[in-house]
Amino acid sequence: LCPQAQLYCFEPDPRAIARFKNNLGPCLDKVRLFEVAISDRNGSIEFHPSNGEGEAKEWDLSGSIRRPKNHLTEYGWVRFDKPFSVETRRLDDWCSEAKLDKIDFIWMDVHG
Repeated sequence: LCPQAQLYCFEPDPRAIARFKNNLGPCLDKVRLFEVAISDRNGSIEFHPSNGEGEAKEWDLSGSIRRPKNHLTEYGWVRFDKPFSVETRRLDDWCSEAKLDKIDFIWMDVHG
């Protein structure tokens, strides 16, 4: 719909990164994927990837840079038992480095 659009995507979870690349396939050259978490600071932080048991073993749809609380009481089958460190970037700093002075649209999935 927008052939001149420039799409910048951010994802810290390696499982979701692999799914993203697989799903985009031949269109992958039309987006730029940055394997970092957008945060309030640059550096690194502990990321809590979701997982589960059985068919949900590779569930990667609810990871967070904040330790989950209420999610665990509502969805008892989800686990966050293998945290690891991910790189974080402030969006303002990333935009400055990328020389972007204007953003037309942000679609952001906020966790935590």
